[in-house]
Parts: sequence; structure tokens; C-alpha cells
Amino acid sequence: MTQVSSRVQPQVTPTLAELLRESHRRRTRPAPARLPNGAAKSVWTRAIATRLVVSDSICAALAVALGYGVRVGFTSPDAPGGYLLSSLVVTVAWLISLQIAGSYEVRVITAGTLEYRRVLHAAVGLAGAVAIVGYLGNSLLGRTFVAIVIPTGAVLMLLARFMLRRAIYRRRRRGQWCSTILAVGTAESVQHLTQTAQRVPETGLVIVGACVEDAAIGSEVAAGVPVVGDVANAADIAEALDVDIVAVAGSGLGPRRIRELGWALEGTRRDMVMAPGLTEVAGPRVHVSPVEGLPLMWVDQPEFTGARRVVKRGLDITVSATALLLLSPLLVLIGLAVRLTSRGPAIYRSTRYGQAGQTFTVYKFRSMYRDAEERKRELLQYNELGDSVLFKMRKDPRVTPVGRILRKLSMDELPQLFNILLGSMSLVGPRPPLPDEVERYEGHTHRRLLVKPGLTGLWQVSGRSDLSWDESVRLDLYYVENWSLGFDFAIIARTAWAVLQRRGAY
Repeated sequence: MTQVSSRVQPQVTPTLAELLRESHRRRTRPAPARLPNGAAKSVWTRAIATRLVVSDSICAALAVALGYGVRVGFTSPDAPGGYLLSSLVVTVAWLISLQIAGSYEVRVITAGTLEYRRVLHAAVGLAGAVAIVGYLGNSLLGRTFVAIVIPTGAVLMLLARFMLRRAIYRRRRRGQWCSTILAVGTAESVQHLTQTAQRVPETGLVIVGACVEDAAIGSEVAAGVPVVGDVANAADIAEALDVDIVAVAGSGLGPRRIRELGWALEGTRRDMVMAPGLTEVAGPRVHVSPVEGLPLMWVDQPEFTGARRVVKRGLDITVSATALLLLSPLLVLIGLAVRLTSRGPAIYRSTRYGQAGQTFTVYKFRSMYRDAEERKRELLQYNELGDSVLFKMRKDPRVTPVGRILRKLSMDELPQLFNILLGSMSLVGPRPPLPDEVERYEGHTHRRLLVKPGLTGLWQVSGRSDLSWDESVRLDLYYVENWSLGFDFAIIARTAWAVLQRRGAY
């Protein structure tokens, strides 16, 4: 293997290197003083891991205290020593189980659901072990732990990790606690990787430079990402820029060059990741199986029919019918408030496009004055989305005072439960589009109509009216391509948080 000392020196001028470091300093403000990127990363990764261990220990202690209260009684003067000793042993075993499950790996604890799944796997494994030990020892303590302590602790740990994740996101939006990346590949693939990373700053991935062979050194492949060298010198440039990750974007390098890059990074603290050119494809649809040392990536086709769709429809009927029954007094009160405060019907009816391009009537509580459609032409020049398919105004004068409150709380959407019950909509799906929007669809945008529109969806939990038209389409298409029951449950859970935040509700 080629030694580091014999490598070709990176073709980066001092001026360009200084500009890169200054750009990185601005992005990661306030950076730890006198610490290189690697040392800075080790500081914040240790901080996250330490907070996780502390929060998990507290959650375990609270769950044990609850189990003690149920098993013995909080006011009981007799504290069985066996229970206290078992509690200590189980708490330590729980932390070890979380470590074995990989729940403290920083790269998986701030994005996606893998972190939560690992916490649950650790809890299930621990419950199994405690149940076996309790059965063999004929102990009631084992039943208490399995039935009360471990489920309660797992829920508390999930909530604590969710709150910690929100705190990490806030830091990363300010440019802190981020990993720097040198992207390697073609100009097009690096540009796509950069746009994805910049679109979601919460991932903490900051691309500071690119090594490509189809663009001139010093030019930019994306905003703020200059070309700093060619692929042959990627390992040396990564060392010079002191990045945390070398990311191979796309598949244009070829197996030999990728393998050599991996060899050159051996023995360094830098990670190497592969970013294949799969656009908007979620993990569950991707399966990797090696064939003679060649990892083949299988991409499942989107599923629009089948047993899971039957289950989805059954869930829609059950939830919508139950919600209408429980919320009927509230629906009556809202309807009276709308009728008594402005002229017009309580329910607003609008024609929308649904699955397979079929039109249907969507029901909403009226939140605007009766002449809203006529006044829309006068307000087109104030469209905050510019020349977009959508029309949005933060302070739309057509919205009634009651309607403004309903929109803030998303209560104007409640009558769509009737649409769900009747089968024209679903609990989760793309936003139901207006006919004039569909007329302006481009070719790929019609894929939004492959599934039923939803009462909630990725568009709602990701910002609603704050999103641009292109971003709204991208999220809807992502849902269409990667739908699953688990995905639906995750969106429903996020919807409650989005409603409380009131982000984009106007």
C-alpha cells in the first residue's frame, strides 16, 4: 500500500485553503478555540454520548422507582434489599444492553428511526433476560420489571432522546456540532449531495470542498462548495482540510479508484461513506446483497396495491369513525362559531383531485369570507411564493378572525374526516390539489395522484405553507414512492407536534 509520505502533494493553493478554512469557520460558529476539526468533533460527540448515558440512567431510575411503588408501596417502611439490589443490577445491565445495541453511536442518534428501534431492541432483549432469570428463580421481582419497569423506562428513554434530538437540531441550525465533508465524484453527483445536505441542516453534514475531474479547480460545483482538487489527491486534500468524512457521491469513479481511496484513508480518523445516486428512495426499499464480492443494491418497486393498502383503508375507517363520534360536540361548536361570526355556510366545499385523477368534494370549516375567490385575483401580486402554482399570504385579508384561529390550530381540516370515511381521502397522503394546480403540473408531478390525498402528510409536518412549491412536490413524491404503514404512523405522531408548533399554519 502506498505510504502517506510518498503521496502526491495536494494541488491546493494557500489562498484557496485559507478561504476554505474561513468558510468552515463561519459555518461552524462559534467554533472551539484552538481546536482542529477532529478534536472539536470528539468534544461534541462525547458531549452527546455523555448526555445520553445520563438521561438513560435517570429514566431507568424513575422506572425502577415506579416499579418499587407498585410492588412495595411508596409509604411502606420495609424496603426489600433484594429489590434494591436487583434494581441496580438491571439498571447497569440496561445501559450495557443499550451500548451493545449501538444506541450511543452518534451517527445514528440524530436522524431517522434507527436510534429508536435500537432502544426498543435493547429493552426487549433485557426484558427477555429478566423474564428468564425471574422464572428460574421463581421471583415476583422479575414480573414487576417485565410488566412495569422496562416498558416505562423504554418510553421515558424514547421521549428523552426525542428532546435531546431537538436540542441537537437547534445547535446544528446555528452551525454547531456538525461534521465536515470532502465530496468526491462528478460535478453533478457532488452538486446533488450538497443540495441534499444543505436542504436539511439538522443532519449536521457540511460539505466544505469537492474533488472532481469534470470541473476546474477553484470553480464551485454548488453554492459555497469549491473544487479543491482532483480525485487522485482526495486523501491528501482531506488531510489538508482536516475534514471528518470523505463522501463518494454517485458511482462515476469506478471500483478500483474507490478501493484505492479507501486504502489511502486507512489508519486515519476520517470516515468514508458512499452516497449512491438514488434520488428520494427510502431505506426500506433498498436491499444490499453481495455476489462474489460485488455488493448489489436492489431497489423495490413502489407498492400501490396489496394487503397493506387494505390494512391502511381499514385503519382510515376505524380512526375517522371514532374521531367523528368523539369530536361531534366540538364540530357542532366550531360550526356555530363560524356561522355566527361571518355570513355564509359553516362548511366550505371545494373540488379537488384525488387518486387516479378523479375529482371529489373536500369538506372544510369555512375560514374565509364568502367573496374570497373573487378577491383572489386582486391579491395575486402579493403571493409570497412568487409565480408559483400555490397562492399563500401570511396576512390574507380574506381570512375571518375565527378562521385565523381555526387555521392556527388546524381545526378547519376536521370535516375532512368525512372524506376519509367515504373513501376519497386517507389519514396520511399528499396534499389534495386544486384543479388549477393540476393543470400546471409537469410530467413527474402527476405521480402525486397515484395515491389518495391525506388529512396530514409530509407536507404538513415539514412546514406546510412555509414550504416552496418545489419542496412541497418533492415531499409528496417522496411519500408516494416510499409509503409504508410504519411511515404513516411516524407522520401521524409528528403531526401532533407540528400542530402544537403551528409552523406554517396561516
